[in-house]
Amino acid sequence: MPNWCPNCGREVEDNEKFCRGCGMPLNISGDEASTWILSQPTSPNLEPPRSTRQVGQTPTAQNPQTGPAYIPPVNYYPPPQPPVYQPQAPSINPSISIGDWLSGGWHVYRENWLLMSVASFLAVVLSFSTIGVMAGPLLMGLYGMAFKTMRGERPEMSDLFDFKGRFLQAFLAALIFFLIHAGFTGASRGGPMSGILGFIITPLLTATLSLTIPLMFERRLDVANAINEVGRKIFSRDALMWWIVGLVFTAISAGGLAACGIGFFVTLPWMISSGAIAYRDVFGFDDPNRTLH
Repeated sequence: MPNWCPNCGREVEDNEKFCRGCGMPLNISGDEASTWILSQPTSPNLEPPRSTRQVGQTPTAQNPQTGPAYIPPVNYYPPPQPPVYQPQAPSINPSISIGDWLSGGWHVYRENWLLMSVASFLAVVLSFSTIGVMAGPLLMGLYGMAFKTMRGERPEMSDLFDFKGRFLQAFLAALIFFLIHAGFTGASRGGPMSGILGFIITPLLTATLSLTIPLMFERRLDVANAINEVGRKIFSRDALMWWIVGLVFTAISAGGLAACGIGFFVTLPWMISSGAIAYRDVFGFDDPNRTLH
């Protein structure tokens, strides 16, 4: 049976005579402690033991007079220990909250809005100039910048090209999603069925890509394992809700094109930041600074 200190409540061992937390004398075994009687000093040159009380200090209830064998007062408490950080773990059944993800994403984007907008513009230009080769890796770089902001750090333009050794995997992910989208929307050669299939498949692909790229970046997964992990989350009983999430993300991103295309460089980084917030809630996020939550 464990033993507990009657003063501070700390668990103590059987062989402890004093509590290591508060110094309280212990008698765990129930045996009375042996009493040693010391003879009084006989020499006239020896002085009796003096109190450890400072000069001019009167003994009070808060300041008791102490002798040679000092016993800590009852109201003594050990100093508080600093909290130990535990990484944020994903919930078993994460709730899909589009409003929270959008508002959280806007907060992340607003922290470094100019840098994120310029980085998005550069990513779009380089993606088109390389015929889509850089699209996936640069998208991963934008997610890395959003994650850096969420950790309380300040992203830099060089983070756009920090692929963490996942350049090929990010390229393959973007290529796979492009081929899937082209395969469904081009199956009917531009007829009415193409528009219907595009309306159905595009939001699901958007939601899947919004979680796949950050999962590859944060956990260093390859494209096959990342798509498999995300697919089990999205293509489940919550598939309809995820389709709505993808539809909202797609609509907001495309809505930025209405302002001569300039608004796209606001809505694109906003949706990337919102995807980073969604990833945090679904898969967990190692955030030692606990900021922007």
